Amino acid sequence: MASLNSLPFMIETRCSLHTSSGSNPLSNQRRKPLDCGSFLKFMDHNSNTLSSLCCVKLVSGSRRIDSWRNTSLKATENESSESEDNREAEDAIQATIDKSSKVLAMQKELLKQIAERKKLISSIKSSMINPDDEPSTKDGDNSSPNVARGATKTTFKKEYDSSTSSARKDDSISSKVEKDQLQGPVNSNVGRNEQDKSPLKMPNLESSVVKEVLTTKKDSNISNGSLVGKKERETTRSFSREKNANSVDTSKGKDEKTMLPGFALSTYKSSSINNEKNKQLAESSFMERNEQVNDPARQHEKLPPLAGANVMNVILVAAECAPWCKTGGLGDVAGALPKALARRGHRVMVVIPRYGDYADCQDTGERKRYKVHGQDMEVSYFQTYIDGVDFVFIDTPMFRHLGNDIYGGSRLDILKRMILFCKAAVEVPWHVPCGGVCYGDGNLVFIANDWHTALLPVYLKAYYRDNGLMKYTRSVLVIHNIAHQGRGPVDDFSYVDLPSHYIDYFKLYDPVGGEHFNIFAAGLKAADRILTVSHGYAWELKTQEGGWGLHEIINQNDWKLKGIVNGIDVTEWNPQLDVHLQSDGYTNYSLETLKPGKAQCKEALQKELGLPVRSDVPLIGFIGRLDGQKGVDIIAESIPWLSGQDVQLVMLGTGRPDLEQMLRQFESQYPDKIRGWVGFSVKTAHRITAGADILLMPSKFEPCGLNQLYAMNYGTVPVVHAVGGLRDTVQPFDPYNNTGLGWTFDRAEANRLINALGNCLLTYHQYKDSWVGLQIRGMTQDLSWDHAAELYEEVLVAAKYQW
Repeated sequence: MASLNSLPFMIETRCSLHTSSGSNPLSNQRRKPLDCGSFLKFMDHNSNTLSSLCCVKLVSGSRRIDSWRNTSLKATENESSESEDNREAEDAIQATIDKSSKVLAMQKELLKQIAERKKLISSIKSSMINPDDEPSTKDGDNSSPNVARGATKTTFKKEYDSSTSSARKDDSISSKVEKDQLQGPVNSNVGRNEQDKSPLKMPNLESSVVKEVLTTKKDSNISNGSLVGKKERETTRSFSREKNANSVDTSKGKDEKTMLPGFALSTYKSSSINNEKNKQLAESSFMERNEQVNDPARQHEKLPPLAGANVMNVILVAAECAPWCKTGGLGDVAGALPKALARRGHRVMVVIPRYGDYADCQDTGERKRYKVHGQDMEVSYFQTYIDGVDFVFIDTPMFRHLGNDIYGGSRLDILKRMILFCKAAVEVPWHVPCGGVCYGDGNLVFIANDWHTALLPVYLKAYYRDNGLMKYTRSVLVIHNIAHQGRGPVDDFSYVDLPSHYIDYFKLYDPVGGEHFNIFAAGLKAADRILTVSHGYAWELKTQEGGWGLHEIINQNDWKLKGIVNGIDVTEWNPQLDVHLQSDGYTNYSLETLKPGKAQCKEALQKELGLPVRSDVPLIGFIGRLDGQKGVDIIAESIPWLSGQDVQLVMLGTGRPDLEQMLRQFESQYPDKIRGWVGFSVKTAHRITAGADILLMPSKFEPCGLNQLYAMNYGTVPVVHAVGGLRDTVQPFDPYNNTGLGWTFDRAEANRLINALGNCLLTYHQYKDSWVGLQIRGMTQDLSWDHAAELYEEVLVAAKYQW
């Protein structure tokens, strides 16, 4: 196995020797006498160049034989012209014959050595492809300690096949030489025995050997991926050689971590079995991706975009995450964005509280204790792996049984929960070995979401970076709704366990409430970057009305603020794949089956809710929290007008008790036109989105909004208040140019809503072609998270290089 290191270099070595004009030291051997003993000694020292030296010796022998042949012919001609009894000519001929015999003997010895080389290569091949010889691996281990699987093994085998093919060609050339020697022309002055040995007519091997080598080289290039660029082939081949060299002969001192992802570089220790195993997993994953890129069979397959040199370790921290716990858009973002980042090549983790007994996650066995207001709280970690993302759940008695009201409890109860959650989350990369290896602090960035996790950037700075630890770790704080800030009296600072000078991060003066304690304010100051969920909302945050008292801090940190519109999970929210449309009379549909599919879903929804089944009546849907932000009061003011229209209205939500009672009252007052579903049901939300013709979103402020994106993907036309993300995502309908995606109104007032909704109903009834155009344009948008993930990546990289 000692020659494994050299096999990938064999083709290049042979080509260099035969095309060189002498710059290579080995080329000088052409002009030296052939010494079989020295050659065998050199072969034992380094068998890598055996094939090359054999070819060099044959070429050198060919030149000497040609020279001796010419000398012999000249001597014969002189003998004929001067005297047939000239002894000197006979002696010269005899000397030539003797030398030719010696050369033939040496050539036969070389042929014997070539045969031995073939046996050696055969043994190498059997050891490489025999599965019984490969070390067994444990579950989840995709790599071998000696020879990396995936693209490394594939690339090695291709170059090995090329080298053995070259060896077979060398043997055929040598056999041809020997045959030509035995069947060459007979010299009349040589006896029969001598004439059988005399190689008086030798072919010129140099050009043919070079041709064979170049042909083999070309075939090798093609076998390694004919449709990839030259630079990519050379990069792949060089990496393959380095991997094989490292796997067989570690004494060469190669840098084993050169091509590994960042998380493997920062955590690998040669003395740790677990870390070695995960290093191999990382290498295998990298090489499998490399193999996919270089596989001609996959040349037309669209590969996902990759982060390339910007690959990072990303930990998203949120108080909710779909599908386990969700109250609004934050849960959807926490469930979908990490998967999109993982598709770009990042190593991604999501950290959330464990509110219930989730069946699909496993206890890691890790336990930690943290102090919260002087009380020791034990934390355990549960973990699962889905769609390329590690999901880690923080389990503690504080979080249990809150699944139906995750933000419930008194102000101090919520504060203590979030303090414990942030303390535990910031240390997750040290304690939870996802996939067998912890994330560590190398090339790491946290994405904290809303005020519930705004303490994390503060703890990262106070506990670690101020003390010279985790100095390369960064934090990004995402604003989903700035109206909720974690406010309290200044005395609440005693709960957060921070140095006394950090109180300046939390103090904020409010013209109404005076000086108070504000968690969101501290997070905005401590974070390396600030994100919000739309361009429009980023602008609104800088205004006194939209900033909710934090506008001055945001304006002071404007240099690190950016708005990125959310995407949606196009697997979960897809009318073709929606599992909630596969029963009770509903049906999946696509753009091609939009008209019959949506009509069937509308009929099924009317039957399920007890409304009159009518295909000609426009069905309006509302899905959202029942509070002032969502504009439910504006809808209430519009009910008298709506009741006079030939429409049906379905409202789904939960929130303020007075608004819940209002929904019940509307339903009892207009039983044939209005249905109010108090509560929240994921299945009903999907079915309303599919069955409704129009989605109503009169939010007074909306950072981004996801329901309008879901609606457009289902062919449901939105009518929205042009604020925040709603203004960014819903282009107003233009009947003259037949463009736009829905209707908007510029002020959160009932009369503005009635005007926009009236134009929408007019188009629905009288301009069917325009209506279908609205549906098609909405369904054909790219609403996935992939583009948003690329923009997030730019922010993460900017934070990484911020000092």
